[in-house]
Amino acid sequence: MTNDNDVLRADVMFSGKPMESLAPVRPDDLKKIIMHAPTKSCELDPIPTFLLKPCLDSLLPIITAITNQSLMNSEVPNQFKQATVRPLLKKTGLDQEIFKNYRPVSNLPFLSKVLEKVVAKQLEDHLNTNSLHDDLQSAYRARHSTETALLRVHQDIAAALDNNSCVVLIMLDLSAAFDVIDHPILLKRLEHSFGISGSVSLWFHSYLSNRSQRVAVRSAVSDVTSLHFGVPQGSVLGPRMYCMFSKPIGDICKSHNMLHHGYADDTQCYLVIKPKDSWTSVVPALEACLSDISSWTRLNMLKINQDKTELIIFTPKHQVKNFSDCKLQFDGTVVHESSFVKNLGAFFDKTLNMDKQANAISKSCFFHLRNIGRIRSLISVNACKTLVNSLVTSRLDYANVLLCGANRKVTDKLQRIQNTAARLITLTKKREHISTVLISLHWLPVPFRIQYKVILYSFKIRKGLAPTYLNELISDYKPTRLLRSDSAKLLIIPQTKTKTYGEKRYDKCAANLWNNLPLEIKNIDSLTTFKTVLKTHLFKLAYQ
Repeated sequence: MTNDNDVLRADVMFSGKPMESLAPVRPDDLKKIIMHAPTKSCELDPIPTFLLKPCLDSLLPIITAITNQSLMNSEVPNQFKQATVRPLLKKTGLDQEIFKNYRPVSNLPFLSKVLEKVVAKQLEDHLNTNSLHDDLQSAYRARHSTETALLRVHQDIAAALDNNSCVVLIMLDLSAAFDVIDHPILLKRLEHSFGISGSVSLWFHSYLSNRSQRVAVRSAVSDVTSLHFGVPQGSVLGPRMYCMFSKPIGDICKSHNMLHHGYADDTQCYLVIKPKDSWTSVVPALEACLSDISSWTRLNMLKINQDKTELIIFTPKHQVKNFSDCKLQFDGTVVHESSFVKNLGAFFDKTLNMDKQANAISKSCFFHLRNIGRIRSLISVNACKTLVNSLVTSRLDYANVLLCGANRKVTDKLQRIQNTAARLITLTKKREHISTVLISLHWLPVPFRIQYKVILYSFKIRKGLAPTYLNELISDYKPTRLLRSDSAKLLIIPQTKTKTYGEKRYDKCAANLWNNLPLEIKNIDSLTTFKTVLKTHLFKLAYQ
């Protein structure tokens, strides 16, 4: 039998003010939560949102009483813990007879999510007050996203390559992580590391116990099955509880002097290899870190999926041959080096040239553009714009901040996608000049969309609207003596050693672009106003 001390050996002991009780919620606050919720809900929900919202004024006192009764008595109604799972095909065209091609989507009663949001707000306040978040965990946190996580990791890699160093990145994947979490271990960790005790601990115990689910396929519904492990998928608190449960993984990486970043159950561990070091000299440290993580997962009833664990080594172009056919011994298996990895939806290759990312975007976007083209004659201009924005433009803009300093070959490939989309919307022929079409749609060209995203993150960092792990990427310029530049709101431009990788560093690109902005734009305080004025400024530069 596993000893509690062994399970918690990688945990940091909580030393702040514990969270011992839950405060009742006011009807007005509850109303805001309900009215901001999506109207669409599960068809099998006993009180669907489209029916609840029109009758909210009459039902609000009852809902408030149920919610506060749960908070006071530390008991979650069993009706709130019954999930309906609908299997959805991961991609069109996959074999419908193969179960692994389906993604189980869990739906919980709407009122249960309302209750969870009330508790989640108080839990978040407790975590923020006591600084209990893992600073490098980006999932399910305000102002954090996959894009901010990618930006930080990409910056670390580009800076290392610029300094003639290499970077080894290990991407870990946990098998069915959300489904196998042991409840007693989770509750013990909440108390030991996060100060969740008293009636709050009892509430979470009730929240996790006596859960059940049924599977619904069209009109057919299976028998109800009890769930004895895992955090509820499709819930508000479940993913947050997983992040709290797995926080020690980051602490293990730190203990081995490895950098790391997490997004839910996707964990990245990476280590900078200095020019004087070789692959053989860093292998023992890497394998020791992986061994400790593997031991921790076993003690905590989790399992690393070796088949999906990936290894890649980023190297300057002249050092690629020095790091070929590298591998690591891991839990009785061998993890071989990959030429590229898909990291939170973005492709990273060994030399960080982003060609693979551009190719993937191009393939996906042209697939959707061809499908839209088949029905273009049947839909209006506005309907076509909506389809293009949701299926094409969103892909062009996702993680485009990583393309700062990318070569023209990459941006030209993405520009061709935008040009094709613009012609499709406006039914413009190929021989007509594309600039007038883009101007009519008020679209920034791809290189300026990249600049827009880079500058926007600079604004958010300076105004405290970005994750703390991005704060150190930019610094305000403060002259040693009184100069005119003191009032220009400039950023420090970091010294770089190479043109190839120095231009790909976010800190260098952001400082250059920010410093070139007019002072009146830098002086704007409102994010909404800044976005509007910045787009207008870049629009004029693009089409002057």
